[in-house]
Amino acid sequence: MTATAGTEPIRLLAGEGATPTFDRVEELLAKAERSVEIFMFVWRNDEIGNRLGRAVLAAARRGVRIRIKKDVAAVMYERIEMNRKSFFHLPLSTLRRWKFRVFGLTFPDTYVEDDFDDEVGAAVMSHPNVEIDWVHHTHTKYYIFDERVMLTGSINVEDRHRGYQDYMFEIAGEEHVRRFRERDAGLVGLDSEREIDFLLNRITPAGHELEIKPRMIAALDEAVESVYIEMAYIGDPDLSQAIVNAAGRGVEITMLFSREANIGDDLNWRTLHRICRRAPVQVVIADKMVHSKLMLIDNRQVIAGSANLSVFSMSKAVELDVVVRGLPRFLESVQAESRRRIAEGHPVESPDGLKPYNRVMAGLQQLHQWLT
Repeated sequence: MTATAGTEPIRLLAGEGATPTFDRVEELLAKAERSVEIFMFVWRNDEIGNRLGRAVLAAARRGVRIRIKKDVAAVMYERIEMNRKSFFHLPLSTLRRWKFRVFGLTFPDTYVEDDFDDEVGAAVMSHPNVEIDWVHHTHTKYYIFDERVMLTGSINVEDRHRGYQDYMFEIAGEEHVRRFRERDAGLVGLDSEREIDFLLNRITPAGHELEIKPRMIAALDEAVESVYIEMAYIGDPDLSQAIVNAAGRGVEITMLFSREANIGDDLNWRTLHRICRRAPVQVVIADKMVHSKLMLIDNRQVIAGSANLSVFSMSKAVELDVVVRGLPRFLESVQAESRRRIAEGHPVESPDGLKPYNRVMAGLQQLHQWLT
C-alpha cells in the first residue's frame, strides 16, 4: 500500500489550535457534491458551532445529503461547561438533568455568557436533507466528504478548541474511506502491513469490541527507543503499567501534559504521580489545555485519534484512532509538531515537582468515568 510518488494520503492539521481544522471543514463542506457524514461528540452552540452549522445548512440546501451522528452523553459537557448551550436541542429527562448537576460538581466553573440562540441548530435539524442519529457511549470525531476525504482526530466543535493543543488528520482517497467503512462494519481485521489503518472500539449486538487498548499496549511493549505521548485524560491502570514497563527497560518516555485539564484534573495528576514514582518518565507541562490523544512510537508509528488513556475510552466508549507507519513526510510532520510543543512546555525535573491533587476529587472523577 504505497503512496503515489511525492505525495502521501494523510496530512496533519495542526497550528494555531483548531483553526486549521475548522477552516478545512468549512472549505470541504462548500465543495461537497453528494454526501457528508459527521460523527461528533461535543457540538456547542457558540461562534464556531454556528459557523460550521451554517456551512452544513448551505450544503444541505444545495442538495447534499447530510448525516450527523451525535452523542447523547456529550450534552452534559455542552450544558455544564462554557456557555452551557447545545447546538442541537435535545429535551432532557429529570433524571438526566439531576445527573448533570451531580457530575457538574467535579467540573471547574468555565461559564461564559453570550447571546447565541437556537435558530441555526433548529434549521439544520429540520432540513429534509439532514438526518441526525442520537448515539450513546461514543467519543468518536470524524467528517467524511463524498466518500473521498476523511478528517478525524480529537477536535470537538466548540470555540475553546481554538486555544487547545490538539490534532486532526486529513486522509484523502476513496480507498482509505472504503477501508474505514469495512473496519467500522467489522468486515476486516487490522492489517499491520498497511501504511494507514483504523483502530476502533465498537458496540455490536454481541457487546463491546475493544481493540484500541490491546494495540496501544502492544505498541508500548514493542517500543525500542522512544515513546512520545500527548494525552488529555489518563487513568487506565493497564496502560499506566505498560508505560512503566517500557520506561523500566530503557525506552525514553516523554509525556506532554496540561497544567490544568478542563475536567478530571485531579485524576490525571494522581495517575501521573503513580507512573512517575515507579519509572523514569519525562513529563513536560503545557500552559495550554492538551486535548490531544497521540502516541508516537520510535518515530516510526503514530496511533492517534479520539481515544484517551482513560477508563472511559478504553473500556466503555466507541472510539476511533488511526495507525500510521511508513509515511516519512507525515511522520516528520508529527515529530516537528511534537518538538515544537515540547519546546513551549516546562519540563518537570522529578516526581516531587508534579502538581498535587485532591484524593477525594480524584475518586469522584474516577467514579464519573466508570458510570458515564
